[in-house]
Amino acid sequence: METWKETRGRTATWGCLDERVLTPKVLGIYENPLPLTVEAVRVRSRKMDLRIPFETSFGRFDSLVRLYPEITFRTEDGRRVTGVGECSPLSAPWYDYECHRSVATALGYLVASLTGKPVEEADGVASGKEPPVTDVLSFTSRYRWIVGHPMAKAGMEGAYWDGVARLRGVSVSSLWGGTRKAVLTGTSVGLEPTVEALMDKVDRAVREMEVVRVKVKVKPGRDLAYLDAIRNRYPDLPLQVDANAAYDLFDPAHLALLKDFDRFGLLMIEQPGRNDDILDHARQLAHLSTPICLDESILHAVHARQAIQLWKEHSHPSRLVVNIKPPRVGGYLEAIRIARLCCDNGVSVWCGGMHESALGKTANVHFSSRDEVDLPGDHVSQAPYFVRNVGSSPEYRRGRLTVPSGAGWGIEDLDLGD
Repeated sequence: METWKETRGRTATWGCLDERVLTPKVLGIYENPLPLTVEAVRVRSRKMDLRIPFETSFGRFDSLVRLYPEITFRTEDGRRVTGVGECSPLSAPWYDYECHRSVATALGYLVASLTGKPVEEADGVASGKEPPVTDVLSFTSRYRWIVGHPMAKAGMEGAYWDGVARLRGVSVSSLWGGTRKAVLTGTSVGLEPTVEALMDKVDRAVREMEVVRVKVKVKPGRDLAYLDAIRNRYPDLPLQVDANAAYDLFDPAHLALLKDFDRFGLLMIEQPGRNDDILDHARQLAHLSTPICLDESILHAVHARQAIQLWKEHSHPSRLVVNIKPPRVGGYLEAIRIARLCCDNGVSVWCGGMHESALGKTANVHFSSRDEVDLPGDHVSQAPYFVRNVGSSPEYRRGRLTVPSGAGWGIEDLDLGD
């Protein structure tokens, strides 16, 4: 079993910077040739209570709404199969412009596009006039006209992959060219009011959970003292920080703080500057020794290409890391394209989380089975997110999650309710 040190920073293979050539065939993704007629599309919605409410500057949230697109396909010989995906928006548009209300609206347009009816008449039952789909490109072309709304698109694409995998009796990861039977995983520790409170959570992550790396949230005033405490107790712990855009890249005091992070031997500093920025991260932080990770800044493969080009100009692509969240980039094909583009140019990638239910978390594990994903992801938490989940998560043991081998997502006890 490889470790994070063995996977990180693989040598670039061919250095292509044209995302257009990264077709499913080039990426090693299964290209379904079997005509599949969309018979029905249904969207299930579940309000899921959080075990521990989370607070933001504008409110407190006790629950999250998860939406699950289900698609029933019919083959030419009359067989039927149903696949399901997950949309995992937050309760308000504070991470990006999406929330469960906007995702539900966008899903209405996707359902209309897939069933061949105007959105005002879309009831989830196909019109019977639309031709079958085959590979993932023919499927997504049905709703390519819709601008933005990546989370709705990711959930719908997930339903396609689950359906095709179930039809073939194989796991989704095998369709995606995944090679790992288990993936390395870390955990994320949120902002805490005191150093002692933070260390309690770090201790649990290291000693009880045995994760292979820890990520801690930071912001000005809650950074250096916290990192000092972690490093004094765990000098060799693989450690990274997530700033959630809390630092001003043109404030000398903030730049000095970020430079001081170099002494902690961090894996990366995640999204220190503005969520919508690519240029200034490369231009303003090229002098840091610690790699810079872009999260919210990367919405698709074009952004990834632009970021790679900028880091080649201002520093070196090995100083760049990309956090790929399939719901943020519009789906799994786009996530794999970004991962391949990064890997081929010496940029490390990992898979972040969006408070997904067991289905979405499992999908992330399938994605992380690809070779290009060479850093541990945020796949486990210190406490369950939800009072009641929709199924069991992949088996976890000592920093590794088993990639399910069953058909589709491989969740045997999935229960989405009525």
